[in-house]
Amino acid sequence: MRNFREVEELMTKLKIPYQIVEHPASHSTEESDKYIEGHEGCRSKTLVLANKKSTQFYMVIMDDSKRVEMDKLGEILGVNRLHFASEERLESMLGLQSGIVSIYGLVDNKMDNMHVYFDREMLEEHDIMTFHPNDNTKTIFFPMEDCFKILESQGYTYAIIDF
Repeated sequence: MRNFREVEELMTKLKIPYQIVEHPASHSTEESDKYIEGHEGCRSKTLVLANKKSTQFYMVIMDDSKRVEMDKLGEILGVNRLHFASEERLESMLGLQSGIVSIYGLVDNKMDNMHVYFDREMLEEHDIMTFHPNDNTKTIFFPMEDCFKILESQGYTYAIIDF
């Protein structure tokens, strides 16, 4: 897992402009919203899902205001019996706990069985993305399109889907 200092170094290396808001530890977007109120940016949520046998994983990045219908999402992704990755799996794969999962968990962590998806509506409606930068006492704000720059720098491909 990259700590916050390493996230800052990556952002500088990739020439991605960003802002940081520091706040008390939060474990959900609802909790974080209190601390970042008034700042422009999509309140994103990052889900890590798995197929039936937990051999393939799906990182889904979407606007926090949307609800997930697992059956419908499974149809879109072409995956039967889609389910959330366990806390233990998140820790072992990404070195992260739920509540701070983001694309930063993929940095220096190439996994051939991880597929990344973005919600098209989120991309079309927002210019600024927010994540916890591997630290739930901070929220990072940066241009939405730079998510792709981060992923590409790590050798990941992604798809844009309609929920």
